[in-house]
Order: sequence, then C-alpha cells, then structure tokens
Amino acid sequence: MKATTIGYHLGGRLDLKLIKNSLTFHCVYADPTELIYETSQYSWFQVFDYGSVVFFGIEKTLQTDIIGNLRKILSLAVNELESEEIGLEMIPDSPTKVLFDKIIVNHINLDVAKIVMLNIAQSVALDYYIDQTNILLEQTTYFSNELEEKGKFSIKGKGLLKYIGKALNLKNKIARNLYIFDSPDITWDDQYLNDLHTQLNIELDIRIRYRSLQESLSIIQENLEIYKDINQHSHSSTLEWIIIILIAVEIVNIIFDKIF
Repeated sequence: MKATTIGYHLGGRLDLKLIKNSLTFHCVYADPTELIYETSQYSWFQVFDYGSVVFFGIEKTLQTDIIGNLRKILSLAVNELESEEIGLEMIPDSPTKVLFDKIIVNHINLDVAKIVMLNIAQSVALDYYIDQTNILLEQTTYFSNELEEKGKFSIKGKGLLKYIGKALNLKNKIARNLYIFDSPDITWDDQYLNDLHTQLNIELDIRIRYRSLQESLSIIQENLEIYKDINQHSHSSTLEWIIIILIAVEIVNIIFDKIF
C-alpha cells in the first residue's frame, strides 16, 4: 500500500473552534491545538492552530475542496501556499525507514499518520517563517548597505518603529507557534512511533532549520538595535543644534537690545 502526505501553510493562526463547528467531515481527534478528520479508510487530514493543514492519503481534488472550505470559513485570502510532500509505503515486517523521498512503515494506522502529519506540518510552517524572516533580512541588508555607502539610512522615526514592531511580532509568532522540540505524547510509550518521529525529524532537518531561523532573527534584532541607537543619536544631535541655535538667537537679541 502506498500513500502521499502533503502539507500546506495557510499563513496565520487558525480558529479551530470555528473550523470544528463548520466542517462536515468525521472528526476523530480534537484538542485546543489540532483537529484530525477521517475521510475514508487510511485517509486523514489534520489542521493545526498555527496555520498548517496536512493531508494523508487524500486525492488532490478533495484537498483543493477542503482548503477552499477552510478559506471560506476563516475568510482567508486566496494566495500561493507553502507546501511539503513525502510519499509513504507500507511493507509488512519491514523496519521503519525514512528516505529522501518516502517513508517505509510496516503498518498504517491513525497514530502512524499522526506522526507523519505532525512532522510535515512543522516542516511547512518552518518554510513559511523562514521565507518571512528572509524578507526582513533582505530589508535589513538594504539598510546596512545604505549606511555603508551613504553614512545614513532612509528608514527613520515612525517607519523604523513599525519595522522594529514587525520583526518583534514575527519573532513572537515563531516562539508561540513552533514548539518543535516537544515530542508528541503518543511517542512516549511506543518505541516504534518514537523511532518514526526521530527519523522524520532528522530527515526533514527540522532542528537545523529552526536554529538557522533563530540565528537569522538574532542578526535582524542586532541590526535593529544599532539602527535605533543611530536614530536616537541623530535625534539627540538635532535637538542639541536646535538648542544651540535658540541660545545664539537669544544672545543676538540681548546684544541688539543693548546696542540699540
């Protein structure tokens, strides 16, 4: 038996309560952070509150319909989605193997599907946040190049504060949504599921990509601190010159009054 698992990221947090009250598929698992629906035997899809939706063994036309329904329920914009795909093959009596393009398991059930869908969900969410971080990193590089070439940068005042707020908001979203170091509860007492989870985590480079994401955010934050300090220094210098000019004008007025 073969199946394909594909995950998408819808670009923001999802209201699971609203989804659960609106979708008509059979919900086989629900908690405050995720929902799992069964569409047929060995076919499930999972919705995560941090924005990922993963399909296990579900044909593309039904995937499109489900994503369309989710967009309609949540009033989401129609745009291109991040995606991640991996095949799965069931071979009885075979040890668990996670290869470059497929997973080999000796049985398929909801728990196996859940581990696969979880890792794909985390991976596609990472891709989404890496893209968002790279956009900020490119903008930061642009301002740094301005500083090198012109001795100043074009972003100031309210624009700089909004840029800092955007970076902080992204960092907070990542901290809130990507709890990738937590192993799912079902792996604690099941060695088979634990091995599958560990191999998937390694093959998808989830920890390595997460560390790289954190390093990029640290670089952005360091640059923003420098921009803020330079902006404050520039503002202070402007105020000092204004005070000097006012004092000079007052002295000229006093001299003028004494003479005339």
